[in-house]
Amino acid sequence: MDCKETQRCIPMFLKDELDWSTAQKFVEHVYSCSDCMEELSIEYLLFEGMSRIENADEFDMQKELEKRLNRTIADVRRKKQLKAGLFLLISLLLCIILLGGA
Repeated sequence: MDCKETQRCIPMFLKDELDWSTAQKFVEHVYSCSDCMEELSIEYLLFEGMSRIENADEFDMQKELEKRLNRTIADVRRKKQLKAGLFLLISLLLCIILLGGA
């Protein structure tokens, strides 16, 4: 994923609308690109911070953004594990069917 594509995905990331594959590429790029991390931080501040400021809520933007990125990484890992487990289960069922019929 390049910078242009990453920056187009920021609003979808902030709304939790990225599919897991895109989310993984997005987070990997953001962690490796200081320009995109800066753009994400700015947009996150606008997206989340303005409502917090209006409500006089305490807001640690860096900490909360880091939590959100880490949560996305964890979600992607879980979905990959689920997909791998499902593949193994289907493979096992196919083996049982094929060997059971012999």
